[in-house]
This record gives sequence, structure tokens and C-alpha cells, in this order.
Amino acid sequence: MGGPILSGTPNDTSALADLTGIRRMSGAAHKGLWAALGRASAAISMLSLGTVFVLFIYGVAMRYLFNRPISWVDEAVTVLMVWSVLWTAAFNLRWSEHISFDVIFINVRLQAQRAMLLLVSALFVLLMLAALPGLVDYTLFLWRERTDMLGLRLDFVYAIFPFFFAVIVLRLLLSMRRLLGREWHDELRSWGGGTEAETK
Repeated sequence: MGGPILSGTPNDTSALADLTGIRRMSGAAHKGLWAALGRASAAISMLSLGTVFVLFIYGVAMRYLFNRPISWVDEAVTVLMVWSVLWTAAFNLRWSEHISFDVIFINVRLQAQRAMLLLVSALFVLLMLAALPGLVDYTLFLWRERTDMLGLRLDFVYAIFPFFFAVIVLRLLLSMRRLLGREWHDELRSWGGGTEAETK
């Protein structure tokens, strides 16, 4: 799961590149560092999803082949799946790889695409920042509770949600900065724009 991994090139547009500003870095050491971080992030995603798959098969086999259902497997799969999906979405998926309804977006002129992205990104940033304090507060409140089977503290289980919000807000802010700068054409392409509309 997830998009292409960081290639270490200055034009990389993957999720981690959004956070690090790798496109402005020309040093080989910087490229190697962020390429390694990209590979590590992808490895975490693959390991967690692989673990989910193995646990799921194990749980099904124990329940239906050996008639010995194991309750903690369902809980582990649920927790790992939530973490895997949000981690991958935050660090490994490019903007253009997220599910989107872009019929209008890809068929308008470049300036209109730029304005649409700036407006929608600003709205998402405002909404997510407004929700973030309450989300953090509720997550911290959950330290009192534990999961039924594994006894995991719920604040640890749900910590990925405010973390995901914070990373996406940061990525959106960096994207908006690039859209307002001289490299806005490159940023449009990272969202899947700047293609068909260029012929209009």
C-alpha cells in the first residue's frame, strides 16, 4: 500500500518530500537522508500491513479450521489496520494518489486549478486545526481506558488520529506555500493537475 517511495531526486513529490522540502536540497547527504527516511516509512507501512494479513489468516484458520477462535486477533487487526492506513496516508501517498473527484479540476485552466487548490487547502487547514485541540484533548483523556483483549491504553491506540491531522495540516500548508511561489506549476502536477488544462 502507498505510493512510490522517495527516489532521492530534487523533483520528488512524494508525501515525505512535502514535509522535508527535499526538492530544494541539492546536497547528496540530504538526498540520501530523505531517501532513507522514505524507505523506512514505506517499510513500516509494508510491515504493519503484512502483519495485519498474517494475523487475519491466522484468526480465520483458528476459527474455522480448528474451531478455536482467538479474540485478541480481531482487536490486533483492527488497531494495526487503523494505524497502517493513517500512517501510509500521511507519509507515503502523494496527493494525486488519494481518492478524489477531479472531473472539474482537471478540465479548467491552470490559474483556476491553482485557485481551487488554494481555497480547498485553506478550508481543510482551518477545519482540521479547529478540530485538532478537541481531538488531542479527548485522546489524552482516554489514558484511563484500555482495550478489552490486549489491555492497550486507548490514548496510545488513538494517538495516530491527532498525529495524522497534524501531518496533513503541515503538508497542506507547505503545498499552499509552493502554490503561492514560483514553483506552483510543479505543485499543480503533484496534485494531478497541469496536464489536460494546459492545452485549453
